[in-house]
Amino acid sequence: MPRLLRVFAVVLCLSHSAGLALAATGQGFREPAAPITALLTAPAPAQPLVHARSGHLALVQYEQVISLQRLMAPRLGLAGMRIDPVTRFTGIDPLVLKVDIIDTTARGQKMKHSWQPQGAARLAFPQFSPDGSQLAALQVETGKPTVLRLFDIATGRARTLTDRVNPAWGNPCQWLDGQSLLCRMQPFKPLPQPVRGVWPLAIEHQGKRLPTRTYAHLLESPYDDARFEYYFATDLARVTLDGQITPVQVTGGLIIQLAAAPDGQHLMLRRVVAPYPRMVGVRQFPAVIEVWNLASGKRLYQSAAMGFGIDEEWENEGDPTTISWAPLLPATAGFLFREERADGSSEYQWRAVQAGKEPQVLARSERPIRDFGWTSAGTPWFITNAADGKRVDIQVILPGGTRTLWRGDRADRYENPGRGIRVDGSDGPVLEADGSIFVAGSGLTSEGVRPFVERLELASGKSRRVFTAESNVFETALAVLDAQQEIILTSQESETTPPVYRRVQSGRATELFRTPNPYPQLDKVKRQRITYPRADGVTLSANLYLPEGAGKKPLPTLIWIYPREFSDNRQAEQLDIKPFQFHRIKGPSPIAAALAGYAVLVNPTVPIISDSDTDNQEYLPQLVSSTNAAVDYLVKQGISDPKRMAIGGRSYGAFSTANLLIHSDRFATGIAMSGAYNRTLTPFGFQHEKRTFWDVTEYYTSISPFFFANKMKKPLLLVHGGADSNPGTPKVQARRFFHALVGEGATVRYAELPGEEHHYSGRETVLQAAWEMIDWLDRMMPAPAQK
Repeated sequence: MPRLLRVFAVVLCLSHSAGLALAATGQGFREPAAPITALLTAPAPAQPLVHARSGHLALVQYEQVISLQRLMAPRLGLAGMRIDPVTRFTGIDPLVLKVDIIDTTARGQKMKHSWQPQGAARLAFPQFSPDGSQLAALQVETGKPTVLRLFDIATGRARTLTDRVNPAWGNPCQWLDGQSLLCRMQPFKPLPQPVRGVWPLAIEHQGKRLPTRTYAHLLESPYDDARFEYYFATDLARVTLDGQITPVQVTGGLIIQLAAAPDGQHLMLRRVVAPYPRMVGVRQFPAVIEVWNLASGKRLYQSAAMGFGIDEEWENEGDPTTISWAPLLPATAGFLFREERADGSSEYQWRAVQAGKEPQVLARSERPIRDFGWTSAGTPWFITNAADGKRVDIQVILPGGTRTLWRGDRADRYENPGRGIRVDGSDGPVLEADGSIFVAGSGLTSEGVRPFVERLELASGKSRRVFTAESNVFETALAVLDAQQEIILTSQESETTPPVYRRVQSGRATELFRTPNPYPQLDKVKRQRITYPRADGVTLSANLYLPEGAGKKPLPTLIWIYPREFSDNRQAEQLDIKPFQFHRIKGPSPIAAALAGYAVLVNPTVPIISDSDTDNQEYLPQLVSSTNAAVDYLVKQGISDPKRMAIGGRSYGAFSTANLLIHSDRFATGIAMSGAYNRTLTPFGFQHEKRTFWDVTEYYTSISPFFFANKMKKPLLLVHGGADSNPGTPKVQARRFFHALVGEGATVRYAELPGEEHHYSGRETVLQAAWEMIDWLDRMMPAPAQK
């Protein structure tokens, strides 16, 4: 029989024997049971935004899922991003439903006002004015231009300032002073409409080794270049509180980032320059740093073009475009710069430039500088990777020289000193008072978690504990409300209690606001932390969710994994803060399966331990050993039925799920969402693997499920976003794996979610993915009540 006919025969056989319709089913979107639908669509607890100096706390309530209309709105793929040509937004993330304003100076619960847009409109990028009396935000509605809105906290009234802002780069506006904002606007003189044409794609490389991923939505022609400029070009303008718009005499263009000086008279910006690369997205395009005098319209400084190119190290460290102004100093700005040496290596620099002068290098490093800035008192600080690449150095520049505040392993969560608290909590420079800064740490220990705040003297390095959270709760510091009296604003939560905002001084707390429980569906679901040993002696841990009535008989169980790499056993055994926090529900959460009668093990530690960056050969053995340990524990405790164990995961967890169905015999089925299944398609490394496919060809193939499709004997559900632009997980990964499994006679289902990226956000698509998960579990290993 010809190969093609044999494939069709396999499809027909599978449809009959497994009851699976491998052709299109014809039905529309499906939803799981009502309690699961309510769980997955309920807005999560609000996110805090603090303005410490005014005592205002904004509780920003994000939508949990977005409308199908917004998800499926037409978008253009340009320079690595997808832009809605009408709203000019480049993302499909959930936006803000409402903002509640809490007075932190009051005793008891005191809500001042709420800001909630009408109808289908949503808010984005809320930000306090310098004095905390106003909130500015964008109002976004599919099919309409984005507008800048202003909310007066004293009166509770909102008004529109302009509909000309351009949010293509993100938040287009920042406060210039208490009476105006500086905004990136759509060009005042509209650019000509791009003219469609046909061009060949030609890319030439001169031989320097530059490993890169395969990105989506790249610029490939002069037509793409013109569309990129048409939608992303901006002019700058001052927008006053009464809606007056005054163009700023700064050359417009592709302004990817801007920062106004504290004096309101100077501006620093980062500008993308041509020619545009064809192999990377806009965040890695060449760009220049410029400093302008806003009053005169004179450019005071312009750097050389910095082509971050396709250096993956920058990608791993995040966006390298940070620019910052120094408080208290006269018009002094800082920026990160990568200087290319003659031998092809790079030096990473933090440069400071004072208006009208040549820049000075404040810090140099052989490794990328991860963060930098000045404290509120003008003390320079920066964070850089240590030479070995595993540790980080946190340093301050004092009159006597550079001082290291902390040096440690980035993966060491127990010893990490935490983060410097900023002037208004999360915004502004790091708060410095009388030569000390306030540091908030997670307080992780082998005994549990006790978040803290310490007052750290910069000159001596001595610290004093100001606040320690109560035991058996997770209470993190949001802001220092009063540095002299050491009054801290905190958010306290537990496994079963949503956040409670408190004002704490000298161990005494005043409750300000108690968040309502958004997930009453989980009240009768039992949640517990478990620990268990791996065969090699490493202690593992996980969160276990048990459905109502559990304990009578062993249950079918879903284990949801995401492996992580560690350099030693101690790091692998460290706890994290998730077990001590309130429920985190996002997308088609596996926790939903607990409402359908399944035991669910969430976030079990699956450590891949290796003491070498160039030796990751333990991935498969340790993956199997870690999940075996979880299964053994659950079965021994009488929690789980060993014949009804499912494994699942998303992204790297999906890749590992497929591997476990091939290389382990402990699971009856698997669920893989948004995964990569052929590592030869990510040839320049993945996760912490630094070796290339050509360095270790056999290793890449040995851990690629695609190469073992003929060994897949257990049913697998594949779910993938139809618009996944993550470079490691394009939908072709899942489609080709599905085709291979079908060809080799596996039981498999492929569900593609229209419009979705790597993370799922649409209401219909999130519920469809959850329905697929529960339906698959019910059919492959039904819960007792469903037999």
